[in-house]
Amino acid sequence: MKLFVFLACSFSLSAQVPASRWTIDPDAGISWEVQRGQPHEDQIEMSGRKVSLILTYGVRENGSLSLTRQLVFPTLRTIPNDTHASLSYTFGDDAAPRLFIGGRFATNEVVSAVHIRGLVAINSTLGRGEDITLRRTIFPSTTGPLVLEKYVFTNSGARETSVEVESTQKNVRTLIARGVTGEYLISAEVLDPGVRLLRPGESATFAIAFTAREASAPKPVINVEAEEKARRDRVESFLSKLRLETPDPALNTEFGFAKIRTTESIYETKGGLMHGPGGGAYYAAIWANDQAEYADPFFPFLGDATANEAAINSFRHFARYMNPDYKPIPSSIIAEGTSF
Repeated sequence: MKLFVFLACSFSLSAQVPASRWTIDPDAGISWEVQRGQPHEDQIEMSGRKVSLILTYGVRENGSLSLTRQLVFPTLRTIPNDTHASLSYTFGDDAAPRLFIGGRFATNEVVSAVHIRGLVAINSTLGRGEDITLRRTIFPSTTGPLVLEKYVFTNSGARETSVEVESTQKNVRTLIARGVTGEYLISAEVLDPGVRLLRPGESATFAIAFTAREASAPKPVINVEAEEKARRDRVESFLSKLRLETPDPALNTEFGFAKIRTTESIYETKGGLMHGPGGGAYYAAIWANDQAEYADPFFPFLGDATANEAAINSFRHFARYMNPDYKPIPSSIIAEGTSF
């Protein structure tokens, strides 16, 4: 397995853009201070035990935000239940609610900055005179089939004004014949939508929840603040252990991001904890090289209990195929450990 890391430098889209648009922050994250007229698009994957999010984000020529969310649910299996049979769905602009500032449709959002440290935070300005700021924080749940997009609006102007996030919901039902356990329900829904009146300096919080479940399962109860804290605590647990300290801050930061990406990509399956490379295709399974040679030997040095259990579990699965006749064992064990 190659460790897919988010580099501190990225490719230039025009001759005017510097080679590195990212700066390293004191918190070991990275920030991009957006410049008008310099469009750019990038991508990052973030995972929890029941979901993986491939977030494609960027800024257009006019400074507006482009956002696409590909969600993968490793334990909601599709037919044929092969290596790539994780339920997946992509949400674009159709999943985003309309925003209103002072009763008027907000059409002039301009992105000012992006910050990444295990969560993606996008800062924007809205409204006439740029008097409303918006901070989107996007992250996966650590334990459930859930991705959250948290909105925090702040009135940075001198007058009282209203903010409205419209009630928006998109539901997709899959065919019963396409799912290993039947029909699945995929949804994007604004939690607690409506209008908030903000005095100068006040803030209001909203959120969009992206989820999937078996259609017969109950709708999940979601606590946005608890989910965010759990994600931040998990990321901090990665970054606080096995720190690389060299004279090169970019290398140190890259190592930190590699720790996050490698160790978050562990899924809770019917076959136990399984580490997978991700990438939209490789989940709820293990591979002879990816785990046995690369990820598993790394995990004990990090000292993360979940990662250590996933490593031990991968060898348990391979041990099931050991035999006295020395017949070849599988190169990959797939579908939550049920096939190869």
